[in-house]
Amino acid sequence: MTDSPVPVAKAHSRIGVIMLAVVLVVALLVFAWLRLRVDSGEALIPATDLSAEALDRRLLLAEQQLARMEQERAALQQRLGESANRTNLLRDEVLGVSERAALIEDSVQQLSRSDRSAMDSLRLNEAELLLIIARERWQLSGDLAGTLQATELAATAINGLKDPQWLTLRQTVTRELAAYRGIEADPRAIARGELDALEALLPQLPAANSADTEGTPEPYGFERLLKALIRIQPTGQQTLIAPAERQAAQTALALEMANARTALQLRQSAEFKNSVRRIDQWLHRLYADGKALQERRERLEQAANAPLTIALPEAGSTLAELQRLKQSAAP
Repeated sequence: MTDSPVPVAKAHSRIGVIMLAVVLVVALLVFAWLRLRVDSGEALIPATDLSAEALDRRLLLAEQQLARMEQERAALQQRLGESANRTNLLRDEVLGVSERAALIEDSVQQLSRSDRSAMDSLRLNEAELLLIIARERWQLSGDLAGTLQATELAATAINGLKDPQWLTLRQTVTRELAAYRGIEADPRAIARGELDALEALLPQLPAANSADTEGTPEPYGFERLLKALIRIQPTGQQTLIAPAERQAAQTALALEMANARTALQLRQSAEFKNSVRRIDQWLHRLYADGKALQERRERLEQAANAPLTIALPEAGSTLAELQRLKQSAAP
């Protein structure tokens, strides 16, 4: 049995009508919603009032809003100015803190430098005092041992200065010490030794008026009698000292030897030479001229003719250099 196509066609036509009805209903609903929106919008927009009072009110309202905006702008401008001032103030404070930190750092560095400079100043003053003592010992009495000792102590203080500006001072004191240590023989010490040797020989010498002079045989017979009656003395020789005056003459000789020692201590070459000449005169009158005495007199005369001072250009050079450096470093 076959199905009839008529009921199928009817079903399709019924569905189409339903769909068309649905579309129409939806269109009506959309149109109604749009109409409602347009009506509500027109109701919200009031009607424009163009009267003079309305315009005055609007103008007054605009002026008030403009004044309020001007006030707000002025307030904002003031706030901006205050913000700029606070920014500048903070910047100045930051710069001030940085400067204070730099000052503190400089103060710490200056404190450390001042500690070093105080120690250096103490060492310099100590060295200057010792060098002055060394100079006075050398110039006044020529005391080589004392001068050398004082200069060595000054060199110890100077070598403690590690700053490069004191390099020349350390070199100068080294040269001066080498010059003092290089002195082989002090002429004053040589002359003092000759004077001591002569003084030690005097008690062993026979008197000038004694009968048993060195190298002279004892006379016999007529010659002995003639010598007792007649006294022969070469022309130009000094008068011999009587036994009663011998003690006074020996005292005068001791005084001349003391004067010679004083001249040696002060390195006075002329005074020492004059004292040696007077000592030689007293020796002629007091003692017999034997070989030992003649040798002592010749050696003492050679020591008197030699200069007692030592030419030392480096003496005092460290003190002069130290004083020059202190003056140049002074503000």
